Amino acid sequence: MTERSFILKDEMGLHARPAAMLMVRMLHVRSTVEIICGDRRADGKDVMSIMAMNTTAGDEVIFRIDGPDEEAAMKEVEAVLETGA
Repeated sequence: MTERSFILKDEMGLHARPAAMLMVRMLHVRSTVEIICGDRRADGKDVMSIMAMNTTAGDEVIFRIDGPDEEAAMKEVEAVLETGA
C-alpha cells in the first residue's frame, strides 16, 4: 500500500473536471484507490463519490492506493493534482 497527502490548490477543490480526470485515470489501474479528507472517504474510481466529498482549496486529501500497480497509479494522481494534466 502507498499513501500520499496533497493540499488542494484549486479553489473549487475536486469539482467535476479534476474528479472526472482522476476517475478516468484510475479506471485503468487494478489497484484500489481511496481518497480521504477528514472524516469523508471516496472511491477514487467513482466520480460522484469524489465530488460528494465537497472539498475546497486548502483541504488536505490523502490518497491511499493498494494493489499491483499502486506506484504507477500514484504517479497518475500526482499528474492530475499537481499539474492539472
